[in-house]
Amino acid sequence: MKNILILKFPYSSLFGGGERNTITVVEQLQKKGFNFFLVSSCKVLLKEFWKRHWYHKKIWAGKEPVSRGALLIFPFLAPFIFIELFIVLFYYRFWKKVTILYCLSLTEKVLATLPARILGMRVFWVEHVTTERWLSMNPLKIFYRIFSKSVTIIAVSKVIKNQLVQMGVKENRIQVIYNGVDLNLFKMKKIYWDHPERFIVGVVARLEKEKGIEFLLKATQMVQEFIPSARAIIVGDGPERKKLEWLASQLGLKEKIQWVGYQESIEKWYHFFDVLVLPSVKRESFGITLVEAMASGIPVVASKIGGTSEIIDDKINGLLVPPGNSDKLAEAIIYLYNNRAETKEMIRKGRDKVEKMFSLERMIRDFYLLFHI
Repeated sequence: MKNILILKFPYSSLFGGGERNTITVVEQLQKKGFNFFLVSSCKVLLKEFWKRHWYHKKIWAGKEPVSRGALLIFPFLAPFIFIELFIVLFYYRFWKKVTILYCLSLTEKVLATLPARILGMRVFWVEHVTTERWLSMNPLKIFYRIFSKSVTIIAVSKVIKNQLVQMGVKENRIQVIYNGVDLNLFKMKKIYWDHPERFIVGVVARLEKEKGIEFLLKATQMVQEFIPSARAIIVGDGPERKKLEWLASQLGLKEKIQWVGYQESIEKWYHFFDVLVLPSVKRESFGITLVEAMASGIPVVASKIGGTSEIIDDKINGLLVPPGNSDKLAEAIIYLYNNRAETKEMIRKGRDKVEKMFSLERMIRDFYLLFHI
């Protein structure tokens, strides 16, 4: 049995693609004989592990040093956090027989990697988001580069791998493992466009500025002129919700938008959608909702940003548009509605690509082989 220690001490705790990926990996690898221990300050992961009766322990290790304020106090806290993490590593290495350390945030990557290697543990770093300023302009990136020479970095997209290489990380230290979805859970739906009384534009996302939901709302207003039956369902929650609800009201969309908040059984919602839109304007490292929608037989439109072009081949299995452009979003949605034959072909090719590249089975196989060496 392989025992794996997961560490995560984030700047803030939100439920997103990274958290979903971590839960899926743990759930599936436990079936293959792996044993996981979570030590973290992440409220989301701690709650999800608690709900599933998985091992978890909460400790404090400061805020992840990815903002100016957190970076200013990090040098003062780092010695104490280092000692704390060394004690944690020592305990799990010799009392719990842990042989693998799985790092999800910058704090443990720069503070726990060296002692973990000294204690004989293999170390894996996971990168779920594009680097951008939080790492590329971070003064701690020198330590990131140094310690990366003794770890394996798992990137969820090629765009992240390329960014890390540009930052000075050795290419042979990075392995891309795409997020995968359960094809038995996300099944093909029928298209209901022959019923003019409904056309649902769906969004599944955290309601934050980087997701660009305001551009989707403006696009929905434009779509209404050509498709009067168009409505939108927004699945997700976040700090921008009240502002977005106010904007929808100002645009005359109060009765056209349904806000359903965070949903656990997300697969059920795709079957209400006639098109899935991901209008991100920043930091879209992969786009798991695109894969879920494509697996469910839903045509997709997304901003051409980050890793979305690794999922969508424009005009072949979906449509890509410039980020932050409501006009182009509206055009893409209307195109899918008006061109049924082409759209059905995109749907077919989208499902084919998911089966070949983004299945849960493929993802877990890659993790298994990586950890089992």
